[in-house]
Amino acid sequence: MNHLELLREKIGRLRSEIAHLQELNDRYWLRVRNDTQAQVAHGQRHERLQEIQQELSQLADLGQRVRSVEQMKEHHRSRPYLVNRAS
Repeated sequence: MNHLELLREKIGRLRSEIAHLQELNDRYWLRVRNDTQAQVAHGQRHERLQEIQQELSQLADLGQRVRSVEQMKEHHRSRPYLVNRAS
């Protein structure tokens, strides 16, 4: 499994978590009244969404580095090598 596949899987898991948090937030906003516990949970979800945003930013940076390394490897593989002849 290559690095880009691992990044894609991680991003997929984060997307699922985001969808779940959004669903919980939608339920929160549909309620007429929210008790203190619901308000605290809503704040925790907001903090987690911010953490995910930071993670995704870091993953994007990492993905760019992995992609450039892979491109460099491919470039070097495609270069013709000079072979020294033994006398």
